[in-house]
Amino acid sequence: MLLLAACGSPAAQPPSGAPFPASEVAPPAESEAARAETVVVFLGDSLTAGYGLDAGDALPAQIEAIWKAQGLDVGVVNAGVSGDTTANGLARFDWSVTAAEPDLVVIALGANDFLMGVPADAARANLAAILERARAAGIPAVLVGLAPRGDIQPGSREADYAAIYPDLAAHYGVPYYPSLLGDIALDPSLLQPDGLHPTKEGVVRIAEPLAGFLEPLLETRE
Repeated sequence: MLLLAACGSPAAQPPSGAPFPASEVAPPAESEAARAETVVVFLGDSLTAGYGLDAGDALPAQIEAIWKAQGLDVGVVNAGVSGDTTANGLARFDWSVTAAEPDLVVIALGANDFLMGVPADAARANLAAILERARAAGIPAVLVGLAPRGDIQPGSREADYAAIYPDLAAHYGVPYYPSLLGDIALDPSLLQPDGLHPTKEGVVRIAEPLAGFLEPLLETRE
């Protein structure tokens, strides 16, 4: 089984074809982040959007709070939409990312593609197109992957999906972060009852290492 970047315990995993719940809240077109010296956009699905949480408890907001506590003038735009696939992220890239004129975009998409049965080649092509779009716009990118759990059989669909992210990161020369959830995916106490999405405490746990990973990549606007 593939432990998706947005999946939790296998018992709570939705059947194949069931995307993460759609959110009624779309990412803001403009925010106070635009006035910061450095702007980071998180382009993702329910893990980025903060499904089941207050807006201030979502992962991007928590990462922004960490940076501000360190005295960094960084504004974070939460461009996460629950239920989004890689195709959705590509379709709204200009509005969700380019329009914010960010200094960095964190791309965390693909889990819904896997759950919905989208072929790995299609997800790979969409992510490649997103990275191409970022490169054309002069926006540095970070790619967040899907983390495998257990034995992944060579040639399996799980293996095909797991390979997408390190392959693309190497090809495009962008930093690669293996999984948003990390080890909390194995801790039900830090997951919501659906077993897929982190609790407020779970977000706090995963925000710190990701903030630390991204901090050296931050650039101050000229």
